[in-house]
Amino acid sequence: MRTTDIILAALAGTTTFTAFSYLVSKKMDKDFEEPELLGKMVEVIPGMEEKEAAFTGWAIHYLTGIVFASSFKALISITGMKPTIRNGMIVGAASGLPAALAWDKALRSHPSPPRKPSMNYYMHLALGHVIFGATSFFVFGLFNKNR
Repeated sequence: MRTTDIILAALAGTTTFTAFSYLVSKKMDKDFEEPELLGKMVEVIPGMEEKEAAFTGWAIHYLTGIVFASSFKALISITGMKPTIRNGMIVGAASGLPAALAWDKALRSHPSPPRKPSMNYYMHLALGHVIFGATSFFVFGLFNKNR
């Protein structure tokens, strides 16, 4: 498992997921922007300034992408699954449920959540994970062809 593959797949997947979130947020006039939400959630840390919180939100978002891409790469390696866009969509869809549950728990347990939990947000997260999976598997497939 090459670290470069994972980092590039995570960057591509997280960036497409994020672009999707920002487009949906603008179109639906909703607050679905994960890096912004994460930043607002960490603002409760004593001494955390707004700019630090915003940076931390983005860092957490991309680090989470690395965790997911690492898991996907391990799944590919262990199972021999082909890194196709279709398989990425399936794995992304499967990862959307635990992600939505994690967000639900975080929002419900936060002392001052930046948004209310909602089915629209969780559906958006599930679709975002399909996009992340498709994109990251596409990148893994590119590296797979070059070997």
